[in-house]
Amino acid sequence: MRAAASNPQLSVFASAIKSAALTGNLDRMHAYTLFVPVNSAFEALSKNDVTYLRQPANVAKVIRRQVVPRPVTPVQIARGVSVTTLAGSKLVLAKSGSDYRVDNATVVCGNIKAANATIYVIDKVLLPPR
Repeated sequence: MRAAASNPQLSVFASAIKSAALTGNLDRMHAYTLFVPVNSAFEALSKNDVTYLRQPANVAKVIRRQVVPRPVTPVQIARGVSVTTLAGSKLVLAKSGSDYRVDNATVVCGNIKAANATIYVIDKVLLPPR
């Protein structure tokens, strides 16, 4: 989690983790994957989505949807596997041309190794179905 918190382009997500009181949980986990939306992904959310995220319980749901409790490799993304998140929802991984995709998001930068996680920076917030 510290790797995401130290990057200014990921500050909104890092703040969301803190406000949802999930920092300790993520720091204690081992070998997980974190799909971190860039700040501009939060800025692009609709007014309804922003209202949804103002509820602390919803912030925690969204964060858990960005976490896969095991490592995810670029090869797995390219193969098009589905993975289950901490929220219990499925994410569909795929490669389209040179783009690596996570549901409707594109990986901007990926396979970043942190102390206890692999981080993929994505261009959209992975909101749960509502």
